[in-house]
Amino acid sequence: MEFDLVIVGAGSGGYEACLYAHRRGLKVALVELSPETVGGNCLNRGCIPSKYMRHGAYLIEKLNHIKNYGVHPQGYTLDMKSLKENRDRVVVTIRENFKRFAEHIGIPIFYGRGILEDRNTVYVEGSDVKLKARFILLATGSSVASLGDLKSDGKYIHDTDSIWSLEEFPKRMLIVGGGAVGVEFAYIYRMYGVDVILVEIKDRILPSPDIPEDSARYLGRKLKKLGVDIRLKTSVQSCSVVDGKVYVNLSDGKQEVVDLVLLAVGRTPNTSYIGLEDIGVEKDQKGFVKVNSYCQTSVSSVYACGDITSQLMLAHKSMYEGKVAISHMLGETDLKKDDRWVPKIIYSAYEVASVGLTEEQAEDEGYDVKVGVVSYVTNPKAMDDGENEGFVRLVVDSDSGNILGCHIVGPNAGELIHQVVHVMRAGLKADFLSRSMYTHPSLSEAIGQAASEVHYGPISWSRRA
Repeated sequence: MEFDLVIVGAGSGGYEACLYAHRRGLKVALVELSPETVGGNCLNRGCIPSKYMRHGAYLIEKLNHIKNYGVHPQGYTLDMKSLKENRDRVVVTIRENFKRFAEHIGIPIFYGRGILEDRNTVYVEGSDVKLKARFILLATGSSVASLGDLKSDGKYIHDTDSIWSLEEFPKRMLIVGGGAVGVEFAYIYRMYGVDVILVEIKDRILPSPDIPEDSARYLGRKLKKLGVDIRLKTSVQSCSVVDGKVYVNLSDGKQEVVDLVLLAVGRTPNTSYIGLEDIGVEKDQKGFVKVNSYCQTSVSSVYACGDITSQLMLAHKSMYEGKVAISHMLGETDLKKDDRWVPKIIYSAYEVASVGLTEEQAEDEGYDVKVGVVSYVTNPKAMDDGENEGFVRLVVDSDSGNILGCHIVGPNAGELIHQVVHVMRAGLKADFLSRSMYTHPSLSEAIGQAASEVHYGPISWSRRA
């Protein structure tokens, strides 16, 4: 069978790329491991089910403050079975809708492992078919990483693939890893009544240099206020199961007894056993596929997107890179891959959003930096909603007025950041934001105010939130 494009992997990047390629007139085929894995990690074991549970946690937190609005509930009970059934229903609905839509528009999905036979051929192990194509796009995603000898057993030790099988809430759990996934699960399970210990080997949660320390510190204070026991500069030394309990020995000398351990220690790219070496596709030392700014590999007819191209493993990054690759296949060069433009969103006790450079990164690169910071404490919309915590921080080049970065902590940060992302990509400056119109009352007003702090001079400016 012959196609213009064969995409190996029907996760976020793969299915977005196939729809984009179809819109652009290409004859496309998808290869995916099984009908149950269509949608990839994000849909089946990642961002979609976790955001469902995070919304439940958020509703519980709101319910605890609902009396401020003249509503006095008579209490509630927590039902893991109902939560699991409804969460899984959403996942299955999205997955089945995509399969039906692909069939409706004539995009075939071949099930099995896709293996590169040559620069224009994919063999589908399982379906026993060979697919010929002018171009191949690799979107094979990633797998959970283990922590030394500490691996998931699906009962007492879980990773972010197996945690979805839980049938009841544990009384006490220990989460290893204070990154984006760890702080999200810490908030979710704490709000569902679980005693949570969060262990992070670095000296802060959210230890990525792309996330300002202020954002991490702000979130850490909120998690502690909610009752999460955060242990920094701490690691797991050993772990054993005795009489249905997990005994965890930590590097701080303490032993914790919990019902389960959740490993939230990252992911590794799925780049093995798919024939990359056989046709000369180059990888780096960590197993990521080397690509240029158009997501093209060392083999000109083979492209790659998503988790296999860099450690920045985000669904929307994968989706965008899929479009970059397709556009380049069609001879266009206006879209390029650039991780600096990728917004990073953490969903925890607050939403934490960042794009571009932090203040420290900008100074390290030699910029003369201006920073505009506006708190949500006095924002009328945030006060009405009972969520006047957080801030907007704009990092601006004082010489040119170019926006170098934006960092938002608080309600709807993941939505608000897009206003700044698009302005940055369009090459517009801080003065544009300062002179724009924002509805009142709105959280968006804080973005305009932060820009005014930079462009016109500070009124409420503070260097650290």
